[in-house]
Amino acid sequence: MNEKILIIDDEADIRSLLSNILNQEGYRVKAASCGREGVTLFKSAPFDLVITDIRMPEMDGLEVIRQIRQMDEDIEVIILTKFTAMNNAIEAFKTGGAFDYMTKPLEHIDQFLNTIDQALEKRRLKIENRELLKILEKEIKEHKLVFEQIRNSKFLLQSIVDGISKPLFLIDDKWSVILLNRAALKYFRTTFQDAVGKPCYNIFKQKYGVCRECKVHACILNGKETTFERRSPTDKKRVEKVDIYPLKKKGIKGAIVSISDITGKNRIQEQLNRADRLCSLGQLSAGIAHEIRNPLAGMSLFLDILSDTKKYEHTDDELEIIRDMKDSVDKITGIIRRVLDFAKPSSTVTKKVDINALIEGTIKLWSEKFRTSNIKRVLSLAKDLQPVHGDDIALQQVINNLVLNAIEAMKTGGVLNIITTTGISYFYKGRTMAIIKVKDTGAGIAPEHLEDIFNPFFSTKPTGTGLGLAITHQIIKCHGGSISLESSPGEGTIFTIELPVSCSGRNQVNLEIPVKEFDDNIIFQNNII
Repeated sequence: MNEKILIIDDEADIRSLLSNILNQEGYRVKAASCGREGVTLFKSAPFDLVITDIRMPEMDGLEVIRQIRQMDEDIEVIILTKFTAMNNAIEAFKTGGAFDYMTKPLEHIDQFLNTIDQALEKRRLKIENRELLKILEKEIKEHKLVFEQIRNSKFLLQSIVDGISKPLFLIDDKWSVILLNRAALKYFRTTFQDAVGKPCYNIFKQKYGVCRECKVHACILNGKETTFERRSPTDKKRVEKVDIYPLKKKGIKGAIVSISDITGKNRIQEQLNRADRLCSLGQLSAGIAHEIRNPLAGMSLFLDILSDTKKYEHTDDELEIIRDMKDSVDKITGIIRRVLDFAKPSSTVTKKVDINALIEGTIKLWSEKFRTSNIKRVLSLAKDLQPVHGDDIALQQVINNLVLNAIEAMKTGGVLNIITTTGISYFYKGRTMAIIKVKDTGAGIAPEHLEDIFNPFFSTKPTGTGLGLAITHQIIKCHGGSISLESSPGEGTIFTIELPVSCSGRNQVNLEIPVKEFDDNIIFQNNII
């Protein structure tokens, strides 16, 4: 034992007795004859235990306890007192914080030594506890710092992924959603609290079990990146690309999934592919047309000669056959002329064109056909539609072709709706366009025909040449615009044309206005034109 014990007592016999006992037990002992001397010794060197008399001259035991506790709050004190001063000892025990008290003379040395051991053990525990508390406080502070760093990192990560415009989410190998960005919340119509920690099949698919042939889980297992295209589960007209990136870090199993809307990209690519096909077909067709044109002209000349009744005698049947052959040659010549027009459009003079006026004029040309075909026309023409720069004859041909297609699609009657407005282009980002929509309530177009609908010589009509929409597409392309369509069997067809306006700016047009029907069966939106 190396504990140091200070004995303070004004009786020399007591000091000597206690010093001898404690020295024999291995303690380091010092003694003071009064309270003041004891306090001075305590200042000079620390002690582990103080044994002090309660009644002493100049400074009693209570004052000694008070002063030494100011110097060492962990010090333990044992009070020595005669039986006559028991009340003072009890007061010191209660208010002064003494560990225990013993009466003089000491009758039970073992009990005295046991009390000393207990007091020293209490001091050791107090000191150890304080050190442990310091360590604990330090660890708590460090943990708080780490937690704050993690929280800041999560906030930064969430801010980064929220800045990504396409839906993005992270799941683990147990199908639990770990993280998702704002775009994903909007896409799946959920909240962060409802999604995180829940199974993906429950949140995203409203199912109670794992999806069959789950590509995300397969990607996690094989560790290979996967990309595929699909129709959007929320909008069948939208085409999406899904990219799955497995987490390859050791000890972490999961995958990051991103969903991109590639509908516009695919449409633009389709436009480019169609333009390439049209160019190739146009060049090929022009070459063939030139080769056919010369012998066809000869055939026409010979038929004119044969039909001359002054030179040749023919029966009525023979003349009828010659006239039929001449009509057929004229039809072929007309087709060739259209092919050449498609391959090499004639040069035109461009000017500002009022699309609304062009549409109204075209519709009037078809009034009788609309009446006999039981077709109602609804025109929703934006009042402040900006003019376009182009060839009014060619653009009228476009409207004519689309109106004719709509009439032929509504064999039993229906509604033709033509809408104009100004807006931002779907295909050419940031460009202001005059937008024309031609809707019919006809039979629609089969899905397998949609890709070929603008190709030359493709037609779903038994007597069609397949050049009308091809020429329409080329005219729109030459005007720097685009044409697209939406159609489903039994639901009609919508052709959408975008043409660059002559001046910049974007008008806000409200088409949600009641309609008024006129006597000629044309319906105009009130206050639009």
